[in-house]
Parts: sequence; structure tokens; C-alpha cells
Amino acid sequence: MHLTRWIRHAATAAVTGLGLWLTSGLASAEVPASAPGLALPASFVGILPCADCAGIAQTLSLREDGLYRMRRTYLGKPGNPFAETGRWQVDASGRLLLRSGAEQSLFEVAGADTLRQLDRAGQPIRTALNYSLRRTAAFDAIDESLRWRGEMIYMADAANFTDCASGLRWPIAMTEGYLALERAYTQGRTAPGAPLPVAFDGRLQTMPGTEGPPREHMVVEAFIATEPGRRCPPPEVTRATLTNTYWKLTEMAGSPVAMLPGQAREVRITLDEPGTRMHGFSGCNRLLGQYARSGDQLAFSALGGTRLACPAPVMALETALLQALGRSTGYRIDGQVLSLLDGERVLARFAAVYLR
Repeated sequence: MHLTRWIRHAATAAVTGLGLWLTSGLASAEVPASAPGLALPASFVGILPCADCAGIAQTLSLREDGLYRMRRTYLGKPGNPFAETGRWQVDASGRLLLRSGAEQSLFEVAGADTLRQLDRAGQPIRTALNYSLRRTAAFDAIDESLRWRGEMIYMADAANFTDCASGLRWPIAMTEGYLALERAYTQGRTAPGAPLPVAFDGRLQTMPGTEGPPREHMVVEAFIATEPGRRCPPPEVTRATLTNTYWKLTEMAGSPVAMLPGQAREVRITLDEPGTRMHGFSGCNRLLGQYARSGDQLAFSALGGTRLACPAPVMALETALLQALGRSTGYRIDGQVLSLLDGERVLARFAAVYLR
């Protein structure tokens, strides 16, 4: 179906519904169904071989923002479990890289539901033993108490924490063990607003924001120490490629996008190469079209798809996406984020969920 007819079919009273939804700040913990590659968030479990124990029970949780947590339990040994956090990436070869400081491990993405551990050189482990983790039905959220190390900044009555292992940043909730952390920061900083390396036990928790919708905060449970002289290494973020990448819609017209009631799958696009074909899912219907790229210029044409009807907010999201694609004149990729541009204006943003 042609783009003009599709927009007319979807737009009746739907734009109002979209506006209400975009400003509501809704978030969904629902795992997108039947999406190729790594539909996120997701958790994977398995029991892997152990040289001196009955096995290593592993639970790996991957969040959309790049944070992972690997929980390991050495069966038959005391002092369990152990938890590691860091940043995950999927490289251009389709391998899942887990990096926590100087430590890293690699997994093959063997379909939407299976990860298979690779050796340190990124090659398959030739053995009959199990090195696979399989997706769980429910996401094992990263919300337990963990040991965090990173840099704190306090300025203008607001405190923020940057995690060294993942490079991610959160506002610090001024509750529980926060006062001890602030006192240590005030005594140890080199200048007002300067970063100070700190260590503490804490957890991630969604809380009301000072302005706008609720957002995730770092809750300090027990201050451990300041660590002067220790700095977070600069994050190593690979740059995704425009083509042959699963791009998930994360932002529209400057507002975050979340799963909506009645939305079957996450909104996404993929630009095929070789060729000029693009395809995806626009919220309610399958999406097909063509693209043309020249340098940093990018335009879409011949957009069309199926003709299913969905709830008004879903149809409104679909309409907004089609309009953004139709207005696109250029693009920019920052690490794993694709921005569609109309001149200097950002129309929509997408995250690289799975690189083929």
C-alpha cells in the first residue's frame, strides 16, 4: 500500500493519542516477541563446565542500554554466587562481547534464544560439553545489591555516578547511604564539581524524577571508600554500520519510545546491503521500502506494508515513523545509535540491537 494511503488510514484521531503517550513517560518491562537477533531485555541461563567443581551455573542479563550482569554460582563450593557487571556489545561478526574492566568474554549469537561461549580468540570451543546459555521466559532484572566502582560528581545540588565497568551514568538517589558518600566526596574532591572515584554497595531503582517521568537512580546502600588516583578508562564503543543492522526505534520527536498496549513487536528497521531495500516493523504493520544513501545523506522512498488495524496510539506511532522516514535527508551514527536527520533536526533515533 502506498505511503499516502497508509498515513490517511492511520491518522484519524491518532496523533492526539500519540502526543498523550509520548508525554506520559511510560516504560514497559515486556520482552518484545518474535524479534530476530537479540530482542531485549533478555536473560540467558545454563550450567557450563568447571575444572574443579560440579559446574558453573550462569545467569546473564542484557539490558537495552548496554549494561549486563553475569551471575555465577560454582556448584558445590562456598561463597556463592559471584556477580559481575559491565558493558555488552555485538560486533560486526555477530559475536556478543562482554567487557568488565580489563576482563572480557565472547559468545556466539546462535539464534534469538541461544548464546554459545567462545574461546578467548573468539573461536568455537570444540567439545561435547555444554557451553550454551538459553533464554529464559522472564527477564532477570539487574536490581539486586552489587558492589559498584566509578566516579561521582556533585554539582548544583545534584549527584551523578558513572560506572567504570559499563561507562553508564545514573543520578544518585539522596536516600539510605547517600549522606556518607556525599561527606566523603566533599572531603576528597579536588575542586567543586570535580569527579572523584568511589566504591559502594548499591542497587538500581526506578524512582520519581525531579522533573519529568520516573527514571532509574543509583541507590547507595553502604559507602565503602573513595579511591583517589583511580580513573575510569574511556569507554570502547564500536560504531555500528548503517546497513545490515537491526535498528530498534528508541526515540521519536525528542521523546522516548516504549512498547504500547496492543503492539505486537518492537518498532525496527533494517537497510539491506547489497541492494537498496529496507524492511522492518512499524508498530502495527510490516514495513517495506527503498533507501538511497550518498555520504551522510539518506532518503527513503516507496514506503508501504500490510494493512492491519491496531489501537489508536499504535497507529499514531506508526504514522509518526512513516512521516519521519519520508522527511529524512541524512543520518548520523554515534556508537550504537542511529539518528535520522532533516537538516540539523533529529527526527528519530534507533539503537543497534543486533548486528548480523
